[in-house]
Amino acid sequence: MGAKKRILWVDYAKCIGIIAVVAGHAINNVSGKSLDVAYNAIYWWHMPLFFMMGGFFLKQISPTSEGWAYLLGHRVKPLIKAYFLNGVILIILSHFFRQQSWDYTFLYFARLIYGGSTLNNYLSVFWYMTTYAIAIFLTTLLISYVKKAWLQFVIAIASFFLGIQLQDMTFFGNDSFPWNAQIALLAVFWMLLGYYVFKLFTKIPWKYKAIYAVFGLSFFIFLIYLYAKGELDFVLWLKSSTIHTGLQAFFIPPLLCLVVFIGSEAIERAGGFLPLKFIGQNTDIIMFYHRAAFDITTLTAFMDHWYFRIIIGLAAPILLAWFIQWFKNNHFWHRIRVQD
Repeated sequence: MGAKKRILWVDYAKCIGIIAVVAGHAINNVSGKSLDVAYNAIYWWHMPLFFMMGGFFLKQISPTSEGWAYLLGHRVKPLIKAYFLNGVILIILSHFFRQQSWDYTFLYFARLIYGGSTLNNYLSVFWYMTTYAIAIFLTTLLISYVKKAWLQFVIAIASFFLGIQLQDMTFFGNDSFPWNAQIALLAVFWMLLGYYVFKLFTKIPWKYKAIYAVFGLSFFIFLIYLYAKGELDFVLWLKSSTIHTGLQAFFIPPLLCLVVFIGSEAIERAGGFLPLKFIGQNTDIIMFYHRAAFDITTLTAFMDHWYFRIIIGLAAPILLAWFIQWFKNNHFWHRIRVQD
């Protein structure tokens, strides 16, 4: 069978999301009112966007060994393997590039096992991978074993607000839960929503989507204005489980994510843009390695600025992705695969 045809607007949405991730990390802890506003505005939607897209291609499984093998072997296992493989690579890179002690490095490996908000520096975004894997597992079970859509949403909404309540609790004395498992309870709602949004999205006439996008973007600008004026207290820092407030986190991110989806379809309708497509197809590599790429900007004082971090944080992993693709496509790699 041939490779499945990619849906371009989904790639463009992933591209927009990963650029927002890199930009958010690049401007973190940079002083300035405008950057503080931009930072929080990005965090209102960029990670929920990826969780919603995680629901796009979920499949129901049968209550058989084959169904469980598909879920665990084809959906969850690759995420966990990527988490540990790239985590180990980055910990070793961090040890030598940042000249960290072996005691610190061995503790870093232990933190990789516990995961969640204990991870920092090169691995600060790795909480997402374990949370995503747990949410994939739970949401797949939800759509497979609960047949009525309304009941699925009742369970997912209850899960969401349970996760909100757990942000103020500890896990056996620890400030964070292993693998940020409590955030997966929120992600289940976003994934289930994405599962159904994807089914309906192509059926909605473009003119209605365009109208919504205009109002949705205006709503986003209005929220930014309120936040800048100090009249809106909305914070959605999922890694640290800092969420103000639950109701705002419930309504606002999906509304903004829909604007991104519609904007992505608009890019596709306009003829697309190949670099954006390539970025969207390689978000995992950018997600894993952009924080390490930031260190390149510290080599000279001239480059040690947030805007260079955005450029390098995107460019270096993109070059790595291009090299990996080239290596897989060349004759040497194919000869190895044939021998295996």
